[in-house]
Amino acid sequence: MNNLNTEFPLVSLYGANYIENDWTLDCMRSWQNIENIAVKDTYILPDNSLNEKENKVFLDFNFKILDDIKVNEFLKNYPALKQIREKDVTWRKIIDPAIIFSEAKAITLIDTDVFIRDKVLLPLNTFDIVYMREDIPAYRANWKIVWHYPMVPALNAGIVIVNPKLIDFDFLEFLVSKYILGCKNLWWSEQSAWSCLAGRTSKRGLFSGESVRVTSAMKLRKPAEMIKNEYKYFGGNKMIKEYEEFHPYLEGGSIFHFAGPGKYLFKDSLEYLQSCNQASTVHIKATQENTLTFLDKILISARLYLKEKF
Repeated sequence: MNNLNTEFPLVSLYGANYIENDWTLDCMRSWQNIENIAVKDTYILPDNSLNEKENKVFLDFNFKILDDIKVNEFLKNYPALKQIREKDVTWRKIIDPAIIFSEAKAITLIDTDVFIRDKVLLPLNTFDIVYMREDIPAYRANWKIVWHYPMVPALNAGIVIVNPKLIDFDFLEFLVSKYILGCKNLWWSEQSAWSCLAGRTSKRGLFSGESVRVTSAMKLRKPAEMIKNEYKYFGGNKMIKEYEEFHPYLEGGSIFHFAGPGKYLFKDSLEYLQSCNQASTVHIKATQENTLTFLDKILISARLYLKEKF
């Protein structure tokens, strides 16, 4: 693809018929609230061919469509990455933009279930990688991975800002072939890779939970715990069922990832999200964090082991 912006592109992975979802189009419109990335620098990375309706939507949004010609050529030398990209499309978020935008200063990856309520300035020049906080350490890999490589806890990839130079393809090829491809389920394995990449640099940033939140609708965390970027290992699978109970998780935030089952509360949340924004531009902050503690390693490796055995 010609005429790519190679400075600060915004890239979103798009799947078949996503525009039919209740949240996708409203979320995509909200991305215009990012004040330091222009709409013309937004790119759609489809996991298949787009139909006429989808092409028109992206044309109306002034989004550009990426192809995978350069990616397929590059991956001839990386068979494990080629294989996992075909088996789990979420891996295209790590692989494709880093190849297509290899000279960018920072790539911002955003999921189609991320809503940006306020006018915001993202921290594009501060870290090698910036990421969100998940409720739990939602990873998938061989349990030994946590003992061989530094990782960060409970990374969520709803929004990731990354310097493409951090994406070491030789490292990822080894990581995938040794610890990931053999898993019975590859869901969340992409987040495992992001966690390992973040562990390789001291310039890693965690978005402030005051502004950037993973609103999964799970009852694992209370609103105050989410704002403090706390995470849990235990707590069951109880879900928030009513918007009245969910609303406190939204109050005061600027960016929301309606992850997993949290999307069923999106429609009820939309009126509030569209009507109640900050009066001035919000400078989104991130702070450096440490890698896994010894206790984290024990608990995450046990979790990974159990995921594969049961």
